[in-house]
Amino acid sequence: MNDRITGFVLKQSDYREADVILSVLTKEYGKLSFVAQGVRKMTSKNAGSIMPYTKTEILFDYNETKTFFRLKNARCKEYYRSMHEDIIASSAAAVAAELIDVLTLQATNDMTNNHEYAFLDIVFSKLDEGYDPTLVLSLLFVDMLNLAGLLPDVDACVTCGNTHVVTVSPKDGGFLCQVHAEEHHIPFMKTEDLRRFRLLCKAGLEKIDIVNQYIEGDMKDLQYFIDILYFHADIQLKSMNFYMHLHTIV
Repeated sequence: MNDRITGFVLKQSDYREADVILSVLTKEYGKLSFVAQGVRKMTSKNAGSIMPYTKTEILFDYNETKTFFRLKNARCKEYYRSMHEDIIASSAAAVAAELIDVLTLQATNDMTNNHEYAFLDIVFSKLDEGYDPTLVLSLLFVDMLNLAGLLPDVDACVTCGNTHVVTVSPKDGGFLCQVHAEEHHIPFMKTEDLRRFRLLCKAGLEKIDIVNQYIEGDMKDLQYFIDILYFHADIQLKSMNFYMHLHTIV
């Protein structure tokens, strides 16, 4: 009774006349769903504490046989104000939350999603500190694709093992040599682009401070990761459409 947990609000959906349903990633219990009653009323005390892409403390009654709970009370622990005030950073936060939401199952007794929680903690913190959103997202994709067993092979051609590679093929799952790139009619990439993509895949979020010293985020890399997710998991992120649109107008 009266359990307290800290989690990241991944998603908020309207429910009934004045309620919302929350998808929250917690460190203690993994991903849980909450119904927050009356928070769409002007008099609600919890409304400001359960905004999407924030870290909040939630009071509820935990039951290990359930994954859906009634929220009693909430207190925002980290709003990430700078992130929310920047349209590109906040859009990146939406992409990060959706990516983790779609690749993370509802919690079970033996699953806590500690890796995903740590990833999102880094993502929101770095976006709030002003790091390049595209670089942050690219490294998050690397870590999440790795967890899903979908990380591209960037050591050699995925078809023949030739270490002299010329391009990336999301459909084939990694680097291709000249022979197989031509066979699949895939354009060659610049050497610096291949090196940057390989660095991303070898680093992940844990090494973001080091990576940030050497490269900037590139939308081409992000598109490769998006394509890998689509080709191999049939997943398309709705929030990514807006993020990519912003890069055509900003």
